[in-house]
Amino acid sequence: MKTTIDRETITTAALLVLMLVLLASYSYSKDGVVTLRGAIEDSQCAFNVHSEGHSHDWMIKKGVVGARDAKSCTLHCVRDMGGKYVLVVKDEVYRFDNEGVAEDFAGLKVKIGATMTDAKTQTVHIITIEKE
Repeated sequence: MKTTIDRETITTAALLVLMLVLLASYSYSKDGVVTLRGAIEDSQCAFNVHSEGHSHDWMIKKGVVGARDAKSCTLHCVRDMGGKYVLVVKDEVYRFDNEGVAEDFAGLKVKIGATMTDAKTQTVHIITIEKE
C-alpha cells in the first residue's frame, strides 16, 4: 500500500515544529516560571510613544532634558511622562503587574524569573530579577 502526504499535512507539521521550537526558546520550570533576558526600559520608548525607533537613542540625540543615557531616559519617562517599566526582549515587550520591583534596574540588561499573568497583553509577575 503506497501512501502520499499532501502539502497541507506537510505545512501543518512544519508549523507544529516551529511552534515547539519557539516554545522551547523560553526556559520554563515545572512551577510555571519563565526566564527572560532583556533590558528594563520604559513603555514610552519601547512602544515608540515619545521617540522614534523604539529606543532611547532618539530622546538622547534630541537632547531631551533628563535623558542622558538608557537609565536616565527610562527613569525620566516613567517618573515624569507617565510611562511604565517594561522588559524588552528582542522585538517583544513584556509588561509587569508588579513593576515597582524593576525600578532599581532601569536601563539595565537583566535576567528575570517570572510567571505569565496575561498572555494576551504579555504581562508577567516578577519573581526574581538580577543584573546581567
